This record gives sequence, C-alpha cells and structure tokens, in this order.
Amino acid sequence: MSIEIFQRIITDNQLKEEEKLTKRDLEIEFIPNVAIGIVGTRRCGKTYRTLQSEYETDRKNVCRIQFNDHRIINITSDKLSLIDDAYYGLYPEKRNRETILFIFDEIHRIKGWEDYILYLIESKTHRVLITGSTATLQRGEYSSALRGKFFPFELTPFSFKEFLKHYDIVEDAASSKGIGFLRRYFSIFVKQGGMPGLFNISEKYHGDMLRSYWDTMILRDIAEAHNEDNINLNLLRSFADSLISRIACPMTVNKIAGNLKEAGYSFSNETLYKYLSYLSDAFMIYAVDIYSRSEKIRLRNYRKIYCADWALANAVCNGEGIDETRALENIIFLELHRRKAEINYYRTKEGYEVDFVVSKGKKIQSLIQVCYNLNDKDVKKREFRALAKSAEYLKVKDLTVITYNDEEQEEADGHKINIVPAWKWLLKK
Repeated sequence: MSIEIFQRIITDNQLKEEEKLTKRDLEIEFIPNVAIGIVGTRRCGKTYRTLQSEYETDRKNVCRIQFNDHRIINITSDKLSLIDDAYYGLYPEKRNRETILFIFDEIHRIKGWEDYILYLIESKTHRVLITGSTATLQRGEYSSALRGKFFPFELTPFSFKEFLKHYDIVEDAASSKGIGFLRRYFSIFVKQGGMPGLFNISEKYHGDMLRSYWDTMILRDIAEAHNEDNINLNLLRSFADSLISRIACPMTVNKIAGNLKEAGYSFSNETLYKYLSYLSDAFMIYAVDIYSRSEKIRLRNYRKIYCADWALANAVCNGEGIDETRALENIIFLELHRRKAEINYYRTKEGYEVDFVVSKGKKIQSLIQVCYNLNDKDVKKREFRALAKSAEYLKVKDLTVITYNDEEQEEADGHKINIVPAWKWLLKK
C-alpha cells in the first residue's frame, strides 16, 4: 500500500464527470469535531446523497475513498493515515487553511477504523461523512464505536415531493392541468413506492427487484450482521413475513409467536423480541406505540408496524398483499417520520382508534385518520366518531382525515374535521 495509490484514487474521483442526481431533501449539517453519517434502509440512496454533498463542494476539497475499491481491499487500520498524507501531498497549501470533506464509503470493512476517524475530526478544517451498508450503520453502533463523536442523519426512500422532482413534475395545485398531473403521478407513487432503484427500469421487474432487496436485507443486514447469534434463518423470515403482513394493523409478538409455534417452530418469545429489534435497527420496519403517559399502558398494548417502503411490503407480503388504505397509512407514517414528528396511535376507552397522534415534545399538535375514501356512510361515521372522541379526551383541535382524493371540511360532534387528499397533504411544507 502506498501514498501514490491513494493519490490516484483521490484524483480519479475528482475527475469523474458529475452524475445526474435528483436532489434529496435531507439536509446535512456538519458539527465541529463530530463525524456525520447517513443512515437508513438498504437501497434508499445513501451513497447518492453523499455525492450530492460532494457536488455542493469544490471537488478539489473532497477526499473520497470507497473501501470496496479493489486497489485497497486489503488495507489495514495502521495504513489509514496514508489517506490524509496522500491528499495533502496533492494539495499542501490547503492544510489547516481550507475545509476538506472526507467521504468514506464502507470503511467499516477495516478492523480498528474508528481511531482514524477520531484523529481526523480533531482538526477544525476536517469534515467527515461516513456511509456504508445498513448492517454496519445500525442505530447506535457508530455512536458507541466513535465514543459519542458521531451524528447520524436518517435518509428514507423518496418522498412524494422528491418523486415529482425526479420526474420533473411541477408542483402546480392551482390549475386543473397541474392537479391532473399530481393525481396521476401520485397513483404511480402509490404503486411503485419510493425506492430509487426502480425509477428507471421496466415495471415488470419491480416486484422481483423489491423481493431481492428484502432478501438481501434479511441475509446481510440481519443474519450476517448478527452472525454471533446463530440466527434461525427460516424462523427469521417467517417472523419478518408475519410482521409485514400486519402493516398498519394491531400486532403483538406473543400472538405471532403462537402462530409460528403452531407452524412447528421451536423458540423462546425473547428470540422474536430480539429479531424485532434487529429489523428495526436495520431500518426495515418501524414500531409505533399507543399514546399514553403511563409506561405500563404503553407496554401492555399492541403496537402498529410500518415498513420502510409500502411497495416493498406489498411485494413480499403473502396472499393478496397490502390493501389500499394500509398502503396509504404507511405513506403518511413515513412522511410524518421525515418531518421529525413524534408518532403514536390512540385508542379511546370505548374502543375507537385514531391512526396518528402527532406530537412535538409534550404537546399534541394534531390527530390524523387515514382512509382510502369516505364513500361508505358507516366508514365515514366510524372515522369521524373516533376523531371526535379522541379530540375530546386529548384536548386537540386540529383534526384531519387523509384520503386518496377527497377534499372538504365537515363537522362531527362540534369538532371541525379537515378532509384532505393525500397528494396535497404530502406536498405541504
């Protein structure tokens, strides 16, 4: 291993023609003496987001190293210091004078890499951006390895706003033509999902591609990432499939455990709880608790599960797949998650349920119900009754029903309820 090899890698990257990217909305802010990471589910576009940061910088001030490069595949941690030596050998005038962005992809491959990152971020002129496979960027792992000197930014699959941006569709909700385009592309978005790898390939391959993503997540982000646990792969797959089939539905691990034991599996319930945490840590699923100030109530009530991408869930779900309302609810959950909301569901003492209690800090901001349409009078009555009762108990005024395409304002038991089409709600700032 030599400085010259790293200098060729650095220079080769700087001379690469910029790729055409759809600019992602995730903003990254660098913090002095802290390494930054982009985390999120596999195949959601993390590496391309680092390219966005690179292109927003003078490229001569970027030192990008991809550690799956065959020229450095066998590098050891004691040779990592060659990287900044190589860079400053090319640009000695920049040392301690200009801000340099170090981008490291797959650096986790090297045992003992953490100390080099800690060394780099000691300099005020260094910014360090790390990305890699989901299995090594799971929740909390880097923070521990870097002794609290790591700050993660979570990237999700494309939002509807980003989806429109990718296809060069203007957000025109004022004209009939503009609304027509938005509705049309929203229907595509609902069917296709937000995984960027599907955007430019034929629709006939989408299902197979999504299933291959899921298989890779199961194998690499769970089984291989936790190989010390000697994971039962068949049990893991069956458990993950059971969760995905319950997207946006009530779920308890004990109930799933009973079904799996009836199917012939032998395990302890603690094993399933561990698998659930692994799936969550890999950003494959999100678990939502009931809203309550009592921890005891939260723990003894069921949870609702959402997937990193609703089309992914639909592709891997057994049977008829995910119905329209559940897919729509998953879309709304992910958008709330992107907006950094605290999300719970709520169930009144009468048994009426609201899909989302949206909070910031200790203050509830709004209650949201998701329903594909309100054409059925009984469905409409049920959704309104749940919102009105919950608003009464929780003292909330902002009540919304998000549908596929309905838009109006109604009243139920003295409470104003806004009915909003999902495509319009998703475009709100």
